[in-house]
Amino acid sequence: MWSVNDIITATGGRLISGSQETEFSSISTDTRSLKPGDLFIALKGEHHDAHAFVAEAFSKGAKGALVMHPFDYHGTVIVVSNTLTALGDLAQYLRNSFNLPVVGITGSTGKTTVKEFVASILSREGKCLKTEKNFNNLVGVPITLLGLKKEHDFAVIEMGTNRPGEIERLSSIARPNISVITNISPAHLNGLKSIEGIIKEKQAIFRNTIPGGIAILNPYMDYMDGIEIPKGLDRITFSLSEDTDVRAKNIISSNMQGSDFVADIAGKDVRIKVGIPGMHNILNALAASACAVALGMDTETIAYGIENAGFPGSRVEVTVSDALTIIDDSYNANPASMKAALDILKGFPHTFKIAVLGDMLELGSDSSYWHEELGRWAASSGVDRLIVTGKFASLVADSAISEGMDASSVFKASGIEEVKGLMSDIIGKDAVVLVKASRAVQLDRIVGYLKAVA
Repeated sequence: MWSVNDIITATGGRLISGSQETEFSSISTDTRSLKPGDLFIALKGEHHDAHAFVAEAFSKGAKGALVMHPFDYHGTVIVVSNTLTALGDLAQYLRNSFNLPVVGITGSTGKTTVKEFVASILSREGKCLKTEKNFNNLVGVPITLLGLKKEHDFAVIEMGTNRPGEIERLSSIARPNISVITNISPAHLNGLKSIEGIIKEKQAIFRNTIPGGIAILNPYMDYMDGIEIPKGLDRITFSLSEDTDVRAKNIISSNMQGSDFVADIAGKDVRIKVGIPGMHNILNALAASACAVALGMDTETIAYGIENAGFPGSRVEVTVSDALTIIDDSYNANPASMKAALDILKGFPHTFKIAVLGDMLELGSDSSYWHEELGRWAASSGVDRLIVTGKFASLVADSAISEGMDASSVFKASGIEEVKGLMSDIIGKDAVVLVKASRAVQLDRIVGYLKAVA
């Protein structure tokens, strides 16, 4: 329950109507899921203003509304200067009332995978609140934390960013005890401008980690030497093979079904199976293992949690049929994840390998450079057919050809329907197809088509 006093204390808001004695059962930002007794927060974004739904919220049983300008309703109304800020303040207020381990996760790639690994491990030992879907922004993180309840033993919070200051704000709200930066690579350069900007943004999570907490990172990854760890934090490191606290000691197998390897976890060997392909996912498993070490988990629990983790769709989801194998990685894309996906494709044993690639968005002034790099990576990955679509398709295609790929195997498609036509001949030919692009390109429609015909 939330009282009016709780809301005012957390947000600095002003009660303009209703009773000081009002209590709210929970907090809602969406009238579609609002329940009677809730406090409705009217968020204002770039494309919508929820102040237009305040009347609907009251009609559905809301006991109050948090708004940015006065409303004349027969209900409890609290005014704040900014409802988005107030949402974060409420989440921070609730988080501070709990004394439980919070794991914060950020990085250019791998955040969601590491989050799922960590949550799976911790769920073996207690009830774990975790970020759902893509709720890793200034709205999603507070909404996740507002779900904290007495029965929770842990919380695992994913934090994303595409502009300066977001990780600072999110980590100050979540106040993690354990924080991990998965890696640093070119992503969201429209907002963060440069690698230096990305480093500055990501390392904010360590600044807001509770003193006496633990910072987790791979010191051997590109650009990680620029990360500063504040005094007062311990450090746990992970890597594929270097001398770190957690490392892959012996990779037994790595194929389209995933990886099987022996990890050295704080001096103890344990065999771990990862159910999604790619060397980068071994690294993600090691990052999660380091988080679990920080919380004192035993190696058997770690191995079991990693092996039994589940993942959202379109993130390296492999579908195998008699007619075709599909690698669906259409959820998002940046240079690092594109390169990793092509490495996965390269390792598949099929006779015929096809890459269907679309634009990587939010790379700012470096967009042309990275799409030319993508063409070079595609050529060196040994794909038999490259199909590209989007604004930068010509750059990718021309770069692949200049790198030595046969021009007759490189195709530029004007849209989804043309992409489909360029794959009409591959069914039943021992083929594997990688589909990857930024989410807005909607290559998930290609995946749907392939599943339907295969």
